Amino acid sequence: MTLTLTELRRIASDVVQHQYPSLEVLGVTKRTGSSTSAEVIFAVRDCQLEPCRFVVGVSRQVSENECRGALGARLTERVARRVS
Repeated sequence: MTLTLTELRRIASDVVQHQYPSLEVLGVTKRTGSSTSAEVIFAVRDCQLEPCRFVVGVSRQVSENECRGALGARLTERVARRVS
C-alpha cells in the first residue's frame, strides 16, 4: 500500500497537533525522482530563530502507524537540533 499525499498531510497534521503544537504543516509533495517517498514541509509558529521552515522526508510505502512513528522520530530530532 502506498499512502497518498492527502493521507500524509492528514497524518503529519495529526502528529504535530498532538506532539508539537508549535509546528504547522505547510504542505506535502512528492520527492523529486521518487514515487515511493514524499517531503513534508513544516513551519515553526511564532518563530524567532531561523530556520523557521524545514522539510522532513518520509516513505509512502508504510502503514499509517509506521508513518506516524517515523514522523514523530524525525520531528523529535529536528526540534532537538533547533534548541541545542
